[in-house]
Amino acid sequence: MLIILGNSIPYIAELGADAYKNCIAEDLMVVGGIGHSTKYLIENVQKNNKYIDINTNNKSEADILSQIIEKRINIDNHKIIIENKSTNCGSNAHESLNVLKKRGHIPKSILLIQDPTMQIRTHASFLKEWSEEKTLIISYSPFIPKVKVSHNGYTHINNKIDGLWSKERFIDLIMGEIPRLRDDSQGYGPMGKGFIGHVDIPEKVLDSYNRLLTYYAEYNEIRLRK
Repeated sequence: MLIILGNSIPYIAELGADAYKNCIAEDLMVVGGIGHSTKYLIENVQKNNKYIDINTNNKSEADILSQIIEKRINIDNHKIIIENKSTNCGSNAHESLNVLKKRGHIPKSILLIQDPTMQIRTHASFLKEWSEEKTLIISYSPFIPKVKVSHNGYTHINNKIDGLWSKERFIDLIMGEIPRLRDDSQGYGPMGKGFIGHVDIPEKVLDSYNRLLTYYAEYNEIRLRK
C-alpha cells in the first residue's frame, strides 16, 4: 500500500500518483486532516492555474491531495482510501491504522511518502503506532531539499518543484525537527514525550543544527523554554 501523508507541496501528491499508476502498490491511501500545513497547501493550489477546479473550501489535506491525484492519473475517488481527521505525524500513523482496521485490511507492507522535512519523524511515528502489526514500513523521500548561498541568504536548488516552501517556512520546518527527533527530556523520543522510538541523529547533523542556531537564535530560545 502506498500512503501519501498530508503536506503543503502538490508535487508530492503528483509523484505519488505517478508511482501508483506505475503499479508500485496495489492500494493507495491519502492521510491528513486540517493541520499546520493546510493553509500553505491551499495557497499553493489556489495560485496554480492547473488546479483551478480543485475545491479547497473547508477541505482537509487528504481531501485536497486526493483531488490532485484524481486529476493527475484519472483515478476514481472511491479507489483512494482517505483518512482526513489526523493533525500531526503521530495521529497520521494512529488514525490511518484505525481506518484500515475498520476496513479489515492491514497491508503486508506500506510505502510512506511525505514532505521530506518530516519524513524521518513520520517513519518513526508509524514504527511506534504500528508496532503490533506485521507490516513492513518503508519510506521514500520524494526529493532531497538542496540550497545554495546567495546574496540574500540562500536559494533553493530544486526550485522547479511545484509548491516548494518559502524560505521562512523551510527554516521553521528544519529547525523544528531536530528538537523533536532528539531523544532527550524535551524531545519526542522515549526519554521525552514518548511519541516515537529512539532516533539516531548523526553528529554532523547535530553540528549543523547548532551552527544554524547562531543565525536563528529564536529557535534556541523556543527550545530552552520548552
